[in-house]
Amino acid sequence: MKKLSLYIVLFILGLTTTFAQNDSTKTNQFTGQVSFLYPLGTNGTRTDQVNDLSFNILWGVNGGVNYFELGGIANVNKGDVKGFQMAGITNVTTGENKGFIVSGVTNYANKGLDGMQMAGINNFARENVSGAQISGISNVANKDMDGAQIGLTNTTRGKATGMQLGLINFTDSLVGTQIGLINVVSSGAEGTPIGLINVVKDGYYAVEVSASETLWANINFKMGTEKFYTIFKAGYSEYDSKVVSSVGAGFGTLFNLNKTVGIALDLSANQIIYDNSWDTGSLNLLSKADLNAQFHITKNLTVFAGPSFNVYTVDQKVNGAEQAGTLSVPEHAFYDKTSSHGTRTALWIGGQAGLNINF
Repeated sequence: MKKLSLYIVLFILGLTTTFAQNDSTKTNQFTGQVSFLYPLGTNGTRTDQVNDLSFNILWGVNGGVNYFELGGIANVNKGDVKGFQMAGITNVTTGENKGFIVSGVTNYANKGLDGMQMAGINNFARENVSGAQISGISNVANKDMDGAQIGLTNTTRGKATGMQLGLINFTDSLVGTQIGLINVVSSGAEGTPIGLINVVKDGYYAVEVSASETLWANINFKMGTEKFYTIFKAGYSEYDSKVVSSVGAGFGTLFNLNKTVGIALDLSANQIIYDNSWDTGSLNLLSKADLNAQFHITKNLTVFAGPSFNVYTVDQKVNGAEQAGTLSVPEHAFYDKTSSHGTRTALWIGGQAGLNINF
């Protein structure tokens, strides 16, 4: 086996030498090279050589790659890398990445990326990215990004056109879509951030107070953009002379038909808490779809009202009641049944009205 490996290396060395001699009319360009650990290789200390094929058993330093490079630990190039490049730990390019760049840990391009970077931990491009960055932890485009960033954290310090998919997404301006737990847009969003927390400069932020047939007093906080915002909710009511409260979350969208009229669609799930008993281990959930007509009184003040579709699912019984429930389900509910396991499901059309203050 050792002899076979030696023969393969000698064969590659022989090809490299032959190709280099036949290509002597081309200045500073070799067809191929093999390095063990820089500068132990066919190029020696000549790090300005651009190779069509490059094999670095451990670590190699070259001038650039046109088609293919493979490195056991690291590939370092002082010019552009085109084609396919793979390293066990890292690829470092002073120039631009053009093609498919793969490493076990990190990829670094001192200029831009036109293609794809894939790494176990981090991808970084100092200039524009056109294509995709995919990593286990973080991706950074130091200028604009047109394509996709997929990782735990994604950062574009210019304009993001395409998609950022991760736990935390950041961009200076957004034309495409962000999908994550936390999305941040620091200058403005033509696109849509979709997440639990959406922080957008000049975005949509509003506080609402409202009343409905089951929850008498409600306060909602909305944040994001008019195209997509997250809702955090709290409510108050009474049942059987005891306090009933609710906490919930959801998302919604707002369509402004003109300067004075808009339509908002909100979807939410609300946990119902009876008599301040938070740890009951029981199911007590009110899911809502609210469709509201909005009437803009001023730039920041809006009144709204509209119907809601309600689904109430509960197995909590109080005060020895035969039927589960801690909300007053309307008599006009078109479905109200209890399963053999004791879970009650009620469906009805209700409504709400309130005041919206946006800032």
